[in-house]
Amino acid sequence: MLNHEIKQPEIAVRLYDNNTYGTTYGRGLYRKAIYNGTIDAKQSSAKYLVDFYNYEDWANQAKTDGQMEILANVTPVPDTLFSWVAHYDGATKSKTPVTGVCLLNASTMDVRVVIMDAQHDVEDSWHLTARSCRLAEHGKRSPQLLATNGDLQGW
Repeated sequence: MLNHEIKQPEIAVRLYDNNTYGTTYGRGLYRKAIYNGTIDAKQSSAKYLVDFYNYEDWANQAKTDGQMEILANVTPVPDTLFSWVAHYDGATKSKTPVTGVCLLNASTMDVRVVIMDAQHDVEDSWHLTARSCRLAEHGKRSPQLLATNGDLQGW
């Protein structure tokens, strides 16, 4: 019997401070996402968007059956931020919710990602560690945190 190593798909999670955190977008409505970010899947060239909230604010956003199922299986964890996952189509600028969740533990920097998106051939779960990024060159936007399981040189 041959032993074949199954390589996990490579992803990169980039998290940015939400510059609009705490501002209003309507009477009594506040922006509560602490981080905004992207998840790039190398093999399928799929891009996903994430917005990280505390557990209560995240749970209150559940709308789809898939999100309700995830919500039933996730419990609040101290120092952890939660995000739903949305596929981003750069050509149309559309955001489509997919069955998925991303968690960031702010004390340990553990990042957990689950994406079940058969339409874009991204169906897996990842356990990564986020690291602080270097300061950006003047005029370029750089993420505050980066977590990846691949070499970003070839992307």
